[in-house]
Amino acid sequence: FRYNPALAQQGKNPLQLDSKAPTLGLDKYIYNETRYSMLKHSQPEAAKRLFELAEEDVRRRWRQYEYLAAQQPESAPEPAGAAHEEKE
Repeated sequence: FRYNPALAQQGKNPLQLDSKAPTLGLDKYIYNETRYSMLKHSQPEAAKRLFELAEEDVRRRWRQYEYLAAQQPESAPEPAGAAHEEKE
């Protein structure tokens, strides 16, 4: 994802997702690393619990990113130092 505050000045959402939702399962990713596969072999119950927590965290974060990237920005903020003048 990218965050470009200048896009808000153009009335666009400054948060942009550059990739699609994850398609590879977390297990396919993490168990390629020795530290995770060792935990799975040495403490299977703890590994299962931690894996479930991590998997839910991945889903939650992605939903949050999608939600934020889909938001329509409010009116563009005024430049710093801009004063409001009242009309009579």
